Parts: sequence; structure tokens; C-alpha cells
Amino acid sequence: MLDGFFHATAIRVDWEAGEQIWRVAGRAFQSYVERRKRCKEELPRRNLADFLIGAHAALHRYSLMTLDQRLYRAAFPKLEIPTF
Repeated sequence: MLDGFFHATAIRVDWEAGEQIWRVAGRAFQSYVERRKRCKEELPRRNLADFLIGAHAALHRYSLMTLDQRLYRAAFPKLEIPTF
């Protein structure tokens, strides 16, 4: 079913992210946690997976469709985020 969905929607899947994506995501997540602490906000609301998605898109120069533009713009300023 997934393969059919990916084919029908022209979604490409990178099944192996690689070390660089993990490292970029980790640094972005750490910065996010530090920003939240400085603002005296609660514990982080996001998890590392959100930053893996952003790092993957940023490093491969993909566009990222998201409803949370603020998070991804702060973590990955060069990431292309289309607006609709």
C-alpha cells in the first residue's frame, strides 16, 4: 500500500538518512531546547524527529510543506517553505 501511495503521489523516500542529517538535526534540536529555556517556557514540545525532517529537507535542498513554519524557519533559516 505504501509503495502504491508513494508512486501515485510522486513522493520519493530516502530510506537511509546518513550521519550528516542526524548531526544537523541534533544541533538544531539543541538550539531549540536552549531557546525554550531562555524564554522560560515549558519542556520542549517538539522531538528530534521534527528536526530530522527539517535537516533532511535542508541538506537535500528540498521544499518542506508544513503547518509549523515558525519552528522550521527558526531551526533551518535557508530551508524553502512554500506558502499557500
